[in-house]
Amino acid sequence: MTSSALDSIRNETRTVLKRHVAPGERVALLDFPLHHNAGDSLIWVGQTNYLDELGVKLRYVSDLFTHSDEMLRDRLGSSTILLHGGGNFGDRWSTVQRFRERIVAAHPHNKIVGLPQGIDYADPDELEKTAAVYAQHPDLTLLLREQRSYEIALDHFPHNRVDFCPDLAFGAHIAPDTSAASVDVVKLLRVDSEKADHGAVEIQHSSVQYDWGLRGRNVAVWHALTVPTRITHSYPKATAAMYPALSRSYPRIAALNIRVAQRILSQGSVVLTDRLHAAVLAAMMGKQVIAMDNANKKVSGIYTAYLHRFDNVRYAATTADAADMVAQAVDNASQAS
Repeated sequence: MTSSALDSIRNETRTVLKRHVAPGERVALLDFPLHHNAGDSLIWVGQTNYLDELGVKLRYVSDLFTHSDEMLRDRLGSSTILLHGGGNFGDRWSTVQRFRERIVAAHPHNKIVGLPQGIDYADPDELEKTAAVYAQHPDLTLLLREQRSYEIALDHFPHNRVDFCPDLAFGAHIAPDTSAASVDVVKLLRVDSEKADHGAVEIQHSSVQYDWGLRGRNVAVWHALTVPTRITHSYPKATAAMYPALSRSYPRIAALNIRVAQRILSQGSVVLTDRLHAAVLAAMMGKQVIAMDNANKKVSGIYTAYLHRFDNVRYAATTADAADMVAQAVDNASQAS
């Protein structure tokens, strides 16, 4: 069922993307996620895989710290700009949203497509400010990855095209995990502003707990891989000369984050998480997954929309439900082994 769920989601995604980018089209993909969040890395890899499958040509990529409008224009001309998808459309992660709005305002002659996002505004006035900026662009499309965000976009962005599209993380190619688990349960739980106050889940089995992030020697590897970014950020005049090294570093950084995340998740036969992409990654690895909601309910939104198609993923609305589901999943895994 994992393969059939993936196939259905990927086929639906390709159908949507073909409406907005054409084979052979030259595009830019902006806002590489230059941080330790493996979920955003999974999205980036999924995005680039889909574009490659569709025959779309990546002419320019950039991150928030080294982006150059001059290079974007030189390498892309009037072709399409793609904005990285994810869950940071709104005022919770305002630095990224301000970057998107600046790009929209600065490039009225380029078609712009915002890849699948979830919308999360605490302040309605900030949402209206974003809508006002976007309304000025003559050729802007917003892709939304779950129903609530899709409906918000329809209501607040009437001057832009709005389309529904599954999260692009499912485009990443993840091999099933065949290693032996060292504990029954891996708890991958948020500690950031999206953490939901649902209380602790009482587990009677062996477990370890993490959140995303790099530790030990992987931090040193990260610093080595991000040398081109730090040089370019410090010496903007070197951007053009450093661009080949920058563009090569992005897939390596994303691969590092995903590799570390897989090592974390592979420790258990069951994964309990309130991180959307921990659930997605673990599901594609073939783990038994118990997913709980985060603060802005994107986990339940995407579970309802299409993550429920995986027969190894269950959604727990309460901590009591989660505890029961974890116990059942551990028992099932023990019997299967």
